[in-house]
Amino acid sequence: MSEPDGAAPAAMRAFSVAAIALAGFVVSLTPMMAGLDDALLDREWRLLREFLPRPAPEDIVIVGIDPASVRAIPAPPGLWHEALGLALARIAASKPRAIGLDYPLPERSFDSIHPGLDRALFIGLAAAAQNGPLVANLSIDPRTRSARRIYTPFLAVLGDTRLAIGLVARDGDGVTRRFSILIPTEDGGFPTFAGRLCRALSKQCGDGLIDYALGAPFRYVPLKSVLEAQDAEPLAKLFHDRIVLIGETQPYSDRIDVPVNLAGWEEGGHDSPAIVVHAQSLRTSLLNAAPREASRALSVLLVSIASLLFLVRDWRLALASLALAAALAFAGALFALRGGLFVPVAAALVTLVLACMARALATWFAYRTSRRPNIPHSA
Repeated sequence: MSEPDGAAPAAMRAFSVAAIALAGFVVSLTPMMAGLDDALLDREWRLLREFLPRPAPEDIVIVGIDPASVRAIPAPPGLWHEALGLALARIAASKPRAIGLDYPLPERSFDSIHPGLDRALFIGLAAAAQNGPLVANLSIDPRTRSARRIYTPFLAVLGDTRLAIGLVARDGDGVTRRFSILIPTEDGGFPTFAGRLCRALSKQCGDGLIDYALGAPFRYVPLKSVLEAQDAEPLAKLFHDRIVLIGETQPYSDRIDVPVNLAGWEEGGHDSPAIVVHAQSLRTSLLNAAPREASRALSVLLVSIASLLFLVRDWRLALASLALAAALAFAGALFALRGGLFVPVAAALVTLVLACMARALATWFAYRTSRRPNIPHSA
């Protein structure tokens, strides 16, 4: 039902539009809108991944410490010196572009338990360091928030230039959507795992949003296969001139919530091994492909345009316009993200709803006013 002509003066309509736009802008500043924008971003990544993925070189291979590998190593994880040393030496012999080790190195010597353990890991680290770029994860103690020490001989092989912090950024809902090259410290900043590797391989490394539509799922080799390989040639085919990342790929440990799981050997899901998140962050950084985030001015403009829906006089047409405008806004955000720009549209969508509700209310009020009996006043 349409609002009778002349029921709302132009000034009142302009005031209503401004009030709706202001309400939409205020709502856009709330944590609730940030969460809704994050949820929409996750949906956009999944759609892009399914229908419009972006190509990328398949130059990153993940060597996973999975349950089968754990069972195959006849020692507890704290005494994996020989296994890690052998794996590093064999991977280094294949001449990869770089090696990243996302697994904690021992804090002290274990030669008193088993003579030769320290030497076995030392040889593997030295071989990896001589091959080319090598980055090892510097573990952070969750209680003290300080870096855990590394046994001095191993630290001597690595030096400060081969250490990185393996922390990842998490949004308010615990999902990792962004990455950094540096983590701020009192001295300025310390490189992240992806940041240190990228800086070792490229002069142009970006950070920001992780592009979850970039590249194919990662190649995977269980650590067990590297340890049991009888011939160097198959390993050379897997690792030569590629970036090899070593880390846990177990189903219940060291996992991170993500919009899209790029572990091709797993059946989807909304969490991923941390090493896969590091790999996708590195891929995004090496290609400088992190989408830019739209300015606040664009969000204000979208909210202002959405508030104009109030000017549609017929509430039924306003409702149809709401559905169309919401679909166009989401589609526009989707294609903008594909082009490298993240446009938050949650506030604009909420403003569309507010404008439609205000139009329905104004129409109802005008209708009730027009039906009210006109009782003359007595003299």
